[in-house]
Amino acid sequence: MSYRGSLEVSLPTLRALLDYQAEQANDLSLTDLADIAILEWLQRQRATNRPTDPKGYFWKTVFLPDGTRLRISSCHGKHFAEVVCGELIYDTRAVSPNQFVLASLGNTGNAWKVIQVQLPGDTDWTPAPRCHGACAADGQTQG
Repeated sequence: MSYRGSLEVSLPTLRALLDYQAEQANDLSLTDLADIAILEWLQRQRATNRPTDPKGYFWKTVFLPDGTRLRISSCHGKHFAEVVCGELIYDTRAVSPNQFVLASLGNTGNAWKVIQVQLPGDTDWTPAPRCHGACAADGQTQG
């Protein structure tokens, strides 16, 4: 099931979209064309904002620079991973945040809920969801 919402656009934009639809003579509805146009624009924006030569690791939309440490606390102690050369390293191997959770806790879980982040130069540990929000505020997020 596809949920729909409405969005106002300027008349010149609507006219241009209608003209394009008429020129192309394809079976796409105006709604589908608008949806495609917005999604393609979002992709371009995200690609434009992504650092060209990132020295770090992208966790979903959050960029973690090299030297960032991740921590998981459990009843068995603390587990640490670090971003090194663009990879998240735990116990000498490259892992994803979910693999870090599995290796540390022995079961799968929502990595955003159990991981804390320490950015290079920081002394404090930040819960991952707060880091997600802080990076978004700094304009460092990608999609």
